[in-house]
Amino acid sequence: MKTIADRIKEGLAMKEMKQSDLVELTGIGKSSISSYISGQYEPKQRNIYKIAKALGVNEAWLMGYDTSKERSTDQMQKDLDMEYMNSLSELNYSKELVKIHEFFSLLNEEGRKESIKRIEELTYLKKYTK
Repeated sequence: MKTIADRIKEGLAMKEMKQSDLVELTGIGKSSISSYISGQYEPKQRNIYKIAKALGVNEAWLMGYDTSKERSTDQMQKDLDMEYMNSLSELNYSKELVKIHEFFSLLNEEGRKESIKRIEELTYLKKYTK
């Protein structure tokens, strides 16, 4: 099984990127990236996620597992959800709105349509409106 250091090097080569590019894209410190590439340390899960996203590879593949390199649709959706949640936090949206989004993202298409109907129904009741 290849090591995470091997896979980071391979990912960098595939994308024709340098360590400095990875530092910039992930926000992970230069010394940490260097220690991951040298095999001195292994990244924590949140940094594995950031590195995999920056390299456009599957997290399991990056960790050395024998699986496809390509990021799955689920992983790409997770990326979008994380970016959206971060942007909501940066905009100081209320905790309630962030919580609504968290629940909404767990629903399938039918559940999302139903949740929108139910929220709309609440707006017709004086008890729940401003």
